[in-house]
Amino acid sequence: MHKTTIYSLFLVILFLALPISTMGQQSRDAKPTRSRVENNKKTEDKKKTEDTQKDTKNTKNTKKDEKQATTQQAGNKQADNKQAASKPVDNKQAAKPAEKPAADTAAKKPEPPKPKPRNRVNTDNTQFDGIDISKHQGTIDWEELKRNPNIKYVYIKATEGSDYVDPKYKENIRNARKHGFKVGSYHFLTNKSSARGQFQNFIRNVNRDEQDLLPIIDVEVCRQWSSQQLRDSIKVFADLVEDYFGCKPMIYTSEKFFTKHLGRAFADYPLFIAKYSANRPEIGYRWILWQFSDCGYFKAVKGNYGEVDLGRFNKGCSIRDIQYNPSKAKPKSSVRDAVDHKDKPSQVNMREEKTKPAPTESKKQKEEKKKKAEQENKAKERNKKIAQDEAKKKAEAEKKEREKAERVKKEKARQKAREDAAKKEADAKAKKKAAEQKAREEAAKREADAKAKRKADAQKAKQQKAQTAANKPKKSATFNKNKNNNSKLSQTQRNDSIRTAQQQGRKTNKSSADND
Repeated sequence: MHKTTIYSLFLVILFLALPISTMGQQSRDAKPTRSRVENNKKTEDKKKTEDTQKDTKNTKNTKKDEKQATTQQAGNKQADNKQAASKPVDNKQAAKPAEKPAADTAAKKPEPPKPKPRNRVNTDNTQFDGIDISKHQGTIDWEELKRNPNIKYVYIKATEGSDYVDPKYKENIRNARKHGFKVGSYHFLTNKSSARGQFQNFIRNVNRDEQDLLPIIDVEVCRQWSSQQLRDSIKVFADLVEDYFGCKPMIYTSEKFFTKHLGRAFADYPLFIAKYSANRPEIGYRWILWQFSDCGYFKAVKGNYGEVDLGRFNKGCSIRDIQYNPSKAKPKSSVRDAVDHKDKPSQVNMREEKTKPAPTESKKQKEEKKKKAEQENKAKERNKKIAQDEAKKKAEAEKKEREKAERVKKEKARQKAREDAAKKEADAKAKKKAAEQKAREEAAKREADAKAKRKADAQKAKQQKAQTAANKPKKSATFNKNKNNNSKLSQTQRNDSIRTAQQQGRKTNKSSADND
């Protein structure tokens, strides 16, 4: 009976404990533990990182797509511009004023400052005939420049491309004419716009009545053009200038550029050849001016380190060969009317330059271009990694050098301290030795003084003794005489007297022998 009651009680307790345990489990599930919160945070962080990685991938892809789209748009624009340039101009479109193309201004970057050259040319003692200037020469003291008698001409940069104007052109040409210089203007021909548009830019800013010299076409660039395209563009520009000014323009270029691209096609034009050498240009054709240096120094020039391009006439040539007189020139009326009136600037009755439309890229070319870009990117990354490794090695080498320098410095300091200690010790030894030598010398001196004093005292005593002896009374003369005679006997005489005395049987002594 006792066992059954215990067993029944146990069952009752177990039955009551089951709902309590389930409630506790529910309460534990309701309240989040610390570990569970941390796990939840970790999962949330993982989701966030995955989302951010996806976003970055999407942004990179969108950027690549944007770049490809922009490059395609730029290529399409260039193709459209070239096609438009190659098409003839309608009369309706000619009535509208020409818009300035923004290609030159967008592509033109600020030029870096010109580095200071090694060898300047002293313009005071160098033979030259003229100079050409631009904005790079900055502010010019024209009164000071006028004092140089060699300057027979001044060429000034006016324009470049289809929309660029040198910011110092108006100021330079006004001041040059004011101070009595013969002036001319030049245009820098580029391959970024048509020759016709560049001619319009040139004549919009250059006043024909202000010119004393032939206009110049500065030709130095042939990128993206073949030699034939370059020659065609120069010819278009030169023909337009000739019709407007009534004279052939002068062509400026270097010796190598002329022989490579221009040659016989422009041999009948006035030529201005650049060759920075002591040797004269050799192009096989007659030239008028030679630019022999780009670093002629003038105190009057404030910009470009005071340096200016210097020119010299060929043998047999002079200022007469490049002079221009607007009153005597005979420009074509159609060109003159077209460019002198701003409301119809494009009615110039001349042919357009021959330009080829840009070819469209095939699928294979695009893929090759893409592969090439990827290879370039990989090469850039490799170069970047190599540069980083080199920088790291360089930093480590510099660190080692600094540590070595510090060690050497410390060793030098220790060596200096040892040398200073040795020097001090040597100085102390030398001082001690000098003191001992001085003491010895003083002792020797004292001893010599004492010896001299003793000698003097002895001499003095001797003198006193002699004086006292001299002062005593004299004995009898006979005594002195015998004494003197005895003293005068020699030893042999005394011995002889002693022997004679002994033979006679007499007692002898010294005194008796002496007496005998």
